[in-house]
Amino acid sequence: MSTSRFRAGVRVIIDGIDGTLFRKLDDDTWQIEDDRTRRIREYRQGDLLALYQSGKLVFAVRPEGNSRRRYLPEAHADKAAWDIAKIRRRYVLAVMDMPSLGQQTRDLIHRTWEKLKNKPAKCPSEVTVWRWKLRYLNAGRDIRALLPAKALRGNRKERYPDEVLTFVAESIEDIYLTSERKTIQDTLDEALDRVIKENKLRPSSQQLPLPTFRLVARAIARIPEFDRYVARYGRTAAEKRFRAVLHHHVTGAPLDRAQIDHTPLDLIVVDDESLLPLGRPYVTACLDCATRCVLGLHISFEPPSHLTVARCLQHAFMPKTSLIQSYPEVKNAWIAYGVMSQLDVDNGLEFHSDSFENGCYSSGIEINYSPRKKAWFKGKIERFLKTFNENVSHGIPGTTFRNILEKDDYDPTKFAVVRWSTLKKISHIWVVDVYHQKIHRSLGVPPAIKWASSIRQEDIPLPDDPKSLNFIFGKCDERTLSHKGIELHGLFYNSVELTYLRRRLGDSLRVEVRIDTSNLGHIVVLAPDKAEMYDVPCLRIDYAASLSLYQHRICKRFANRHLENYSPEGWLEAKSLIRKIVEEEIFHKKRRTRSKAARFRNMDATESSTAERVPQTPALPVSSSSAADDFDSSLQDDVAPTPDTHPASTSNPSPRRITPRYRDRGPSE
Repeated sequence: MSTSRFRAGVRVIIDGIDGTLFRKLDDDTWQIEDDRTRRIREYRQGDLLALYQSGKLVFAVRPEGNSRRRYLPEAHADKAAWDIAKIRRRYVLAVMDMPSLGQQTRDLIHRTWEKLKNKPAKCPSEVTVWRWKLRYLNAGRDIRALLPAKALRGNRKERYPDEVLTFVAESIEDIYLTSERKTIQDTLDEALDRVIKENKLRPSSQQLPLPTFRLVARAIARIPEFDRYVARYGRTAAEKRFRAVLHHHVTGAPLDRAQIDHTPLDLIVVDDESLLPLGRPYVTACLDCATRCVLGLHISFEPPSHLTVARCLQHAFMPKTSLIQSYPEVKNAWIAYGVMSQLDVDNGLEFHSDSFENGCYSSGIEINYSPRKKAWFKGKIERFLKTFNENVSHGIPGTTFRNILEKDDYDPTKFAVVRWSTLKKISHIWVVDVYHQKIHRSLGVPPAIKWASSIRQEDIPLPDDPKSLNFIFGKCDERTLSHKGIELHGLFYNSVELTYLRRRLGDSLRVEVRIDTSNLGHIVVLAPDKAEMYDVPCLRIDYAASLSLYQHRICKRFANRHLENYSPEGWLEAKSLIRKIVEEEIFHKKRRTRSKAARFRNMDATESSTAERVPQTPALPVSSSSAADDFDSSLQDDVAPTPDTHPASTSNPSPRRITPRYRDRGPSE
């Protein structure tokens, strides 16, 4: 880097304007002339120094004369080039105070050459040293002016005609820059074929030269690496590969920011009673960014949905005081809990629902959505889920491995031994006694110690009413309140409070309801003026108590297909029958059916047995095989819920048009 001084004639750049130090009026005042307008401005010496220190004033060092040499920056020169520049500088300093030409200068250059032990191989002439001296002085004594300019050597014009270059460019576009990711040799073969075909149409005197591998490789190298990667691997992969950490959110205290996400476990679990494989469960986790403590954890067969997110957040908000009673094997306390200030999520449908947004905003949580397909914006939870999967699922009999190619001849269903209750137990033990107690690589201390030393218990925000969490995170809907009450999914809800509400505001009202999809026994009704909130039970509480929306849809679809009585009485009978079919399907050989049946049976968030919640009514006189087939069909169709168009009082509904289903049925097992 060269140096400059505040002297008359020195060129400077002030706020992007080129100027020249014209005259110094006194000891503290300079006149600067604008090179474009010739306008003269006056600056004090202190002001110029302040502008220089802030970077608004820089010295414009420009080579004088006709020299247009571009000085190589330091990073572009190798050690050999720097050695050559240092040798040239020795010659320049030797003749700095000598005449440019003459015998004395030639003798001094020769003596310097002998001192440098004949470097370079041939003694430079006085004219060569004079050029080095001129470039060195014009650059403000910057040694980079003496670096060898290899880029300026040789022929810089293309040796191939424009037609050949066009064929090469087209071949690169059609062959190399494709998702098939063909090689440079394939691209060269295509370019050769195009040139040969063109030469067949030309006379011998106008034949085009054939392109070479080096020409094609050089043309490909001129294309920006990012553009090449986008063409061959896709924009998403390119953005992931060339991503840059320019800025990130800094969290200094617990509960300032948390992240939540899901993942399927790489493990086949078995039923506690039948010991038959059920499938791969899903885990939803909420992680505190500052301390890396796990705030909430939810494991179930329910695919990622609003319900799994709500259950995980409820677990994150509440203290884990009953952990020791549920899992006596856990040695340490789960001390991380509370309502976070900000929550990082991805763009899953469950995070864009009105119910999720209303629940977070009601709790004072700000939602931060990460950009599409940029998982590194919530990298902490992504890394935790990977660690959780590796430590809980991998290396255990029944693991499915992360990559299908790793399984080889290993069949996870044959070696699965981890029970559903055991999986939940070892998951809690690993989180509390292993992950929270082990030194975290980024923090330098265990997450549990980081949490305990960063926040006091009296500073942890908690929900005002824990019982209202099910309704705050409940599914939002809008219904009409009439004399029959509120109809929802074919069920009716009414209470004395709603009667008084109608008498006060009108006989027919449009109200907002909140639904706990894991328990249709009660709903919450908000008054039109939002002043009051009512807990309204289902009129058929014997059927809807602790019944999930998923189970209700299965019962409705099963009763509609198999039973004649399509009413709450029929649903109640179907509920009992389906309970028995579920137990039989657990022993079925179809793994997919067993996974669906496990989801039906393990919907209760409190992890209590479904058998304790379902009234045991007599089963209908239907054949077991046909009922199981209809139940299997209902499981397959649960992605398309039956429209809630049948009133509860209708005993013989009109027939509906149902799209026929064609399935290949194998031999009975």
